Amino acid sequence: MIKIVAGKYRSRLLEVPPTVTVPTKNRVREAIFSALGERLIGARVLDLFAGSGALAFEALSRGAREADLVDCSKEAVSVIEKNKKALKEINARVHLSDAMSFLRLVKEPYDIVFLDPPYKDEQAYADSVAYLVAHSLISKDGSLVVESEKEEFLPSLEGFEERTYNYGRTFVRILRRD
Repeated sequence: MIKIVAGKYRSRLLEVPPTVTVPTKNRVREAIFSALGERLIGARVLDLFAGSGALAFEALSRGAREADLVDCSKEAVSVIEKNKKALKEINARVHLSDAMSFLRLVKEPYDIVFLDPPYKDEQAYADSVAYLVAHSLISKDGSLVVESEKEEFLPSLEGFEERTYNYGRTFVRILRRD
């Protein structure tokens, strides 16, 4: 179980899939959401590789308007649905899909995109980021939040301001569209 850090669901516990995910630690989530600040209010959020849904539920807790949570694991999606039901969250849509199949169906850009695939799947990072940028799926003034084990694998993106944070073994890169 992990805890929502702040907002309307503060201190509420979320289930975590036992075998398929490694959830973002509380202190890392707290830092991410502190960095995003007011950008969360009214935001349309995408949580790719959602796992437990903690990032999207934290965003909704802090004022995001709506969220799409995507994971290719039936086990993860089942847990996300349980968490959604426990929170009585009506603005979350849960999708059983791989990231690229889901992205190909998206028609409107997101204000905030969380990208946290399994650390060893560097191709998932590269493919997802390339598709999001090429198809303008991050809104003007939107943010892409990338969590990884390595800092150097993702090249800088033209038209984005970026900041990188390190939390032990975890690197968080927040890219904001200019």
